[in-house]
Amino acid sequence: MLTPPESEVARLVAAGHTNKVIASMLVISPRTAQGHVEHILAKLGFTSRTQIVAWIAENQRDRQA
Repeated sequence: MLTPPESEVARLVAAGHTNKVIASMLVISPRTAQGHVEHILAKLGFTSRTQIVAWIAENQRDRQA
């Protein structure tokens, strides 16, 4: 559902990083990081970064089961 860059950004959001830190880590602009977060929220029907964190945690549990 998510593109590879969006998946990476989602994992970094779940790790508690800000858009600015994500941008620095991925060597992209803060605006690009923000755009990825906005696309993730829209694709998943979420309204907050907290929902991304919960979604990542649930997916990790599913993979371990």
